[in-house]
Amino acid sequence: MNLPENALTDLNLNFLHGVREALLRNRATALGEFQIDGRVADLLLAMTQDQLRRLANARVLLFGLRWRRHAVWSCLGEYAAGTAAALPQALLVAEAESADGYQA
Repeated sequence: MNLPENALTDLNLNFLHGVREALLRNRATALGEFQIDGRVADLLLAMTQDQLRRLANARVLLFGLRWRRHAVWSCLGEYAAGTAAALPQALLVAEAESADGYQA
């Protein structure tokens, strides 16, 4: 899929906001629907709007929160907080997760 940059950012940002809203409405249901654990939910809820926008600007489609492990999202959180080197690290950890067959 070859989306224009702003379309990818919009998809990511809308999805991240949707997940956060679902978590605030009913955490237990949202954890099951999005197949994420509580630590990932806590990280998403703790992000500022600026951090969410930075994460949404990553050239990675986040839609579906396909990574479940906290280690991946911890790196993505660091990237959102301004550590540019954390994005490649997140992708490496995510690749290892995928190789283990651990995907949503």
